[in-house]
Amino acid sequence: MAERTRSKASQEPASIDEKLDPIKEALASMLNPALEAQRVFIEKQFSKLDSKIEHFRAEVAKNTAEIKRLKADQKGTSSRITKVEDNFHNSWSALEMSISELEDRSRRDNIRIINLPENVESGDVRTYLLTSLKKWLPALSGDNIEVMRAHRIGPERVTSGGPRTVICKMLRYTDRDRILKAARATRIEVNGREVRFAADYSNYTVKKRRVFAPAMDTARKCGFTPFLIYPAKLKLTRGAEAYIFNSHVDAEFFLEPNAKGHAQGEKDDEQPADAGTE
Repeated sequence: MAERTRSKASQEPASIDEKLDPIKEALASMLNPALEAQRVFIEKQFSKLDSKIEHFRAEVAKNTAEIKRLKADQKGTSSRITKVEDNFHNSWSALEMSISELEDRSRRDNIRIINLPENVESGDVRTYLLTSLKKWLPALSGDNIEVMRAHRIGPERVTSGGPRTVICKMLRYTDRDRILKAARATRIEVNGREVRFAADYSNYTVKKRRVFAPAMDTARKCGFTPFLIYPAKLKLTRGAEAYIFNSHVDAEFFLEPNAKGHAQGEKDDEQPADAGTE
């Protein structure tokens, strides 16, 4: 009986599989065409996607090359612009220097009188100066000093901004030099104000010389006699020592404590000259 049961059990699965086989075949016959169609569709879509990706890659490569070209062009253009700017700057500086030199030449006979009280001249600056110069500067008492023109700069100041500067034009530039030299050696006071004399230069030259002012103040405190050489060099003298500086930075560094031995100034072997301006 046991053997009969096992035989029956072993026959049942085979019968079920045999029954399922036709169903499987039927399902396969129905699904395979659909699956094949789906596979073909997916392959086509991937093929299109690959084509688009390749197109995008080509576009990216093209754009990258264009960007590199534009950067190279920009670099070249920037280089050319920089060169043009440098050339323009150099040309402008040379032109400005030439104009300032011409202007300085036209002013070589002029003297600036600074801090002279207002109205002491009673309206006639030239006559007042002809009378006063030899009083202020006894060293010139025997010289024939001729003033061609003299006037104050700008309108009279209403507020207390200090007196206007006087510009006087000498007949000879040698007279100007003698006056400046004598003024450097003499303290002049008018109505309690210290009056100063200076050469008359263009604004361009004045700016270049003005930057030396702090170094000149420091030099005086250190016992040096400072004066400016045209157009803008600083000369310092102290006893037998004499130094010339082309840059205010070098002059200031020279005057720093314990830095004298590292200065960039040129040692000048000439005899010390008067302080002020050359």
